[in-house]
Amino acid sequence: MQQDELIYRLDIPKSATIIIKKIEFLLRSDSDRQKMYLFCNGNPGSEYIYLSEKRKQLINEEGYKDKSEFIVDYNDNNIMALERLCQEKVDGFKLARLKVTDPEILYSLYEKNKYSNLLHLALS
Repeated sequence: MQQDELIYRLDIPKSATIIIKKIEFLLRSDSDRQKMYLFCNGNPGSEYIYLSEKRKQLINEEGYKDKSEFIVDYNDNNIMALERLCQEKVDGFKLARLKVTDPEILYSLYEKNKYSNLLHLALS
């Protein structure tokens, strides 16, 4: 199932940009989108719950487990490293709000709450 079809079948309004962006970033395969459909179909309002759990799953499976690896990746490409760390799309708005840009400090803040989103880290 393609993301446009998922959005249509779950009747997600185009104005729900946060949900749509999470779908685009977190659901990387037709299988992922099908699982969301099965979970959310007939359960209005469950989309955010599903996507939050999917994000946590991806953090556990694909996120950084080693500070030094994050630091190397951050110095190479900070946006990609932050996306992997927080499992969310990093845009200019979020990046501009980062008070801390030192990767070691960012990772230390992240370790305090593994499921922090980037804006939470940015305001820490």
